Amino acid sequence: MTTRRKYKTRSFVNLITVTVIIFLTLPTQATELNKKNNAIAETLFSHTKPQCIGRYLIDVPESLNNKLNDMVFIDDFRIESQRLYQPAFEQRIKLREQELHDSTNKPGNDPIDAPFLKEVVRLPDEKGVIFDRNEPGTPDSYRQLEAHVYSGMTAFVITADIRDYSAPKNKERKSEYLSLGFTEEQSNTKPATLSAMRSLISRLSGRKDEDIPVDKGVCIPDGFIKDNGETQQEKVTFSFENMDFIFGVYMNNTYAGSNSTLLSRGEDIKEEQEKAHYHTVKYGELQPGGIPAQEWLSAGMQESNSIKGKFPDYDFTLYANETIASPTKPWLSVEFGNTDKLSQYSEAQMVEIWDKLVSTIRYRPNAY
Repeated sequence: MTTRRKYKTRSFVNLITVTVIIFLTLPTQATELNKKNNAIAETLFSHTKPQCIGRYLIDVPESLNNKLNDMVFIDDFRIESQRLYQPAFEQRIKLREQELHDSTNKPGNDPIDAPFLKEVVRLPDEKGVIFDRNEPGTPDSYRQLEAHVYSGMTAFVITADIRDYSAPKNKERKSEYLSLGFTEEQSNTKPATLSAMRSLISRLSGRKDEDIPVDKGVCIPDGFIKDNGETQQEKVTFSFENMDFIFGVYMNNTYAGSNSTLLSRGEDIKEEQEKAHYHTVKYGELQPGGIPAQEWLSAGMQESNSIKGKFPDYDFTLYANETIASPTKPWLSVEFGNTDKLSQYSEAQMVEIWDKLVSTIRYRPNAY
């Protein structure tokens, strides 16, 4: 065999050897990488706590707490909540009442609409108060009921808009309104709204977010609303955040099921990804807790005013019950990402964290 042929043979053998080594090493490297990703996720999830969100439960790392307390809408009412000591709550009411009294003489408020604070309704058992107040710069025929309620170490603010043409000065406007086909009740919505607000308050209680109610009803941040046997519109949002990501959950029981789903809109998603130079990490169907859901995970690069240069951006989405959504199978949206956050986690690690979070979604026992 010539030297040249020997060299070719040796090179071929070496190539095969290297290929075999790489082939044998790759699974080991992949296994080690998976172990690393799992270890990071397991550290984050070493201690978890259940969170009741609307009619659902989900387990989150113990280090995460809900940061959003003012995006709850029950029928016509918006609810805000805050953990607060009772003396601080009482002081808040006192200051708020004085502020509303003083608003009568504020610039922009027409004297013809005085007083700015129309009525103060004291709730029984010192539970709180309901203010019937004007809207700044708006005729007093359009006002707002503003309730301050205290329960279970939690202060709630409940608001709802009302229409009231009952004052003599609104006689002509009321006649015009009724001539359009509206009813007497619709010309003054305060009695009905006040009654509904009292009912809501009677069913509202404070709680810690990790406490899971056993009664039928809907969980809101720092609180729980017990069912009264009637169907109500429920829109509830929670948001969890740390240095690495933001995780939001939104439940809406007013949506009806549709054949337009996350995956059926895939071509539109891909088109938007292409424009933004993003790519799909993964997508598909899943059934956490037996609930039909679809996910679409995207990734790309982002820029921030507070961080120099471009850095990874993750945008993960899950929709549950899209095709069968109803008041008793409410539509659920889950969003996960790191907008304006330079996350310490790699793409694979973010996916691992996402998978652990969404896998725990389920209905709360006895929610209905």
